[in-house]
Amino acid sequence: MKQNYDIIIIGAGLSGLACAQKCSENNKDFLLIEKSNRIGGRVGSVRNEKFIFDLGFQVYNTAYKTTNDLLKSKADEFLPFLPGAKIISQNGSTIISDPMRNFSKIFHTIFSSAGTLNDKIKILTLKFRLSNYTLESDDSEDMHTIDFLKLYGFSKKIIDNFFYPFFSGIFLEDRLETSSKFFKYVFSNFNRGIAVIPKYGMQEIPDAIFSNIDTSHLLLNTDVTKLLPENNLETNNGRTLGYNRLVLTNESCSLVNQFNIKYNSVKTVYISTNRRFKDSRYIHLFPQDEIINNVAFVSSVSPNYAPSEKTLLSISIISKSPVNNMEQLLKEKMVTYFGGIASDYILEKSMDTNRATINQLPGFYTNIREQKGNTVLAGDHMINGSIEGAVVSGIKAYECTVK
Repeated sequence: MKQNYDIIIIGAGLSGLACAQKCSENNKDFLLIEKSNRIGGRVGSVRNEKFIFDLGFQVYNTAYKTTNDLLKSKADEFLPFLPGAKIISQNGSTIISDPMRNFSKIFHTIFSSAGTLNDKIKILTLKFRLSNYTLESDDSEDMHTIDFLKLYGFSKKIIDNFFYPFFSGIFLEDRLETSSKFFKYVFSNFNRGIAVIPKYGMQEIPDAIFSNIDTSHLLLNTDVTKLLPENNLETNNGRTLGYNRLVLTNESCSLVNQFNIKYNSVKTVYISTNRRFKDSRYIHLFPQDEIINNVAFVSSVSPNYAPSEKTLLSISIISKSPVNNMEQLLKEKMVTYFGGIASDYILEKSMDTNRATINQLPGFYTNIREQKGNTVLAGDHMINGSIEGAVVSGIKAYECTVK
């Protein structure tokens, strides 16, 4: 391996991969360094002989225009959830859907017990108001999402039954303290696109971005420990590499003291069963449950996630309260909500993700993140905490290296 490169990119998450793809397309002399044994960062999957487990419940939104351009060859390999959600409570269940997209559910939505008729009208007005929303053009006051929803006039009923569980599952914080600007960004994307997952798991997204890059440009299992004078860096195995331009992504920005990001965490539990379920292509929300935020029947959306005779459930838990005997408790809850007996449900995998989503409080988008000479910073924290934000940041970083 050579010792000097025009561009070195540290971190093979989505921003690093997007930057690397642009380098490859333009025949740049570059090296992509990743400290782990896989590409994708926080977006990915692990597999065993039977199941696919995403690194926490994750979806892709088809409204992500920039990322779509990088995934052209994979466009027909994404499978959709139904728009909206099924809300499970002690009194039963109700579906709240987007009647503009799923007309067959219009009566369910109008007469849903999740909110008032005025709430449904307000959802539609917000949908049209944000149809062309961009973060860059939003000069309104930034506030907590919960405060924005109250000011907009939504009832406590729809906030408690829909907005809290649905957007808590996206933000991974249960008080809706996330920036109202990010809420509007997410809401607008759900209006323009739909939530999908790749046929073979979320790892397909970083793999697809990397698919046209020669593997000789990738160095795995290598941690950059120090930046040295005269455009050199040192790795954990003692190697010294030189560069003309350096791209630091996400946590590697700390090498120049430019990373102070807080994250939200989540516990994801995967349970399999031989049972089949009604409305299983909806994400199921549990506004009254003290532990479960949402359940997604991922194998009902993409059958490749599980053997044909099995259904794989992804259960997201954002509660920070300690729980004794989690496995047995979740099995009992599955019986209560979906029927059967406890032995029908088998725990396949449990994972704790401490760095799942960026904590984007009001004011997050006004922070100026400084670029340091020939060192370019990238990552979703530079744009917004989404797949699209990470990819856009990576492309902007590439553009900075060729100015």
